[in-house]
Amino acid sequence: MTQNLNTPVSYSENLERPLLNRNFILITLSSFVFFFNFHSFILLPIRIEELGGSVSIIGFIMGMASMATILTTPTVGILVDRWGKKWFLVAGGLVLSFTTIPFAFLDTLNFLFPVLRVFHGAALSLCFVSAGTLVADVSSPSKRSQAIGIFGMFSVINFALAPLIGKQIVMSYGFKEFFILDGIFGLLAFFIAILIKEPKRIALKGLKSSTFISVVFRRGVFITTVVMSVVGAGFVTVITFIPVFAGRIGVESYELFFITYTVSILAVRIFGGWIPDKFGKKRASVPALFLFSLSIIGLAFVSDWTGLVLAGIFFGLGHGLFYPALYALVIDLSPEIDRGKAVSICSVSFTFGGMVGVFTYGVVAQNWGFPLMFEITGAVCFIGFLIFAFLGIDSNSDTFEGE
Repeated sequence: MTQNLNTPVSYSENLERPLLNRNFILITLSSFVFFFNFHSFILLPIRIEELGGSVSIIGFIMGMASMATILTTPTVGILVDRWGKKWFLVAGGLVLSFTTIPFAFLDTLNFLFPVLRVFHGAALSLCFVSAGTLVADVSSPSKRSQAIGIFGMFSVINFALAPLIGKQIVMSYGFKEFFILDGIFGLLAFFIAILIKEPKRIALKGLKSSTFISVVFRRGVFITTVVMSVVGAGFVTVITFIPVFAGRIGVESYELFFITYTVSILAVRIFGGWIPDKFGKKRASVPALFLFSLSIIGLAFVSDWTGLVLAGIFFGLGHGLFYPALYALVIDLSPEIDRGKAVSICSVSFTFGGMVGVFTYGVVAQNWGFPLMFEITGAVCFIGFLIFAFLGIDSNSDTFEGE
């Protein structure tokens, strides 16, 4: 019997699953490969500058991916709630891979740079929403924050691996070979995703799926998404401009920031990934948001590689804890039948902040320098920390699951 696509569904059977179950491993591995490709574009600002692009042009081109993600994510969130997630994950890998290789043949700055970045943003939406929702589906509610943290950890590793390996390929062969190899490697995400077995969908009789807007304005969700936007602006701005900033202060090994940032996240999620589930998502996020804000402000005073390393450590410690906690909080505060929308809301808010941030703060850096840009960025993130500390709420035993 064919199920009505508008009928709410549940994945609640056998909720207590092993943390590292087969589907969780495949989802995480597929996303790991996907994000190796996606995060390798940390090197794109260097290529743009090499071709004569200014800091503001870098911000524009890099920000186009964020804009596309914002525009496509709500639709993806609605569709995965209706049709399932696996094939959206498969499609995301294909789109990203096939729009990576053309960069190998672009020797001048032209309209294809922002156009291809638009496709990258759409691919990110397809992958992140489907994979993030699948992780929630195949994980036990009591271990959800930890599962999201581990899932995100393997994606975040690529903030170190992708620029490190990518830089060596560029130095040894060139950008052309780098983009070709990156695109081919990215196809692995497609093949791995095909092996995933999506949990059986069970119709929830009598329950109606909420609209995207009503999910946003649920109790506690709106404030959390506002804060996600604020810290998203800080995160994307830092990640985008660190390679160029490092060159301006005479540090050639810009990858040191990404390595220390990644190591810090690994440490937090391996040894402290259980903290939000045990003590509460808000209680864990508040000090992490504070540390994150200060790390960005600290970048304004960095003048050598040691300062860059220290900033990377604290940036990673803060981000490594609050990011999965805030995602898990929004999922906890949303009905199970709207889980795809909940993940989409997190993605849209974080990415929207990133888009606005990289555009706006890029102009600040272009006109007044990187130190002022980091000071303003960090100060705005500090305001986000205050908003969440005073207005945010935590999930509790009376979650909204199955509501």
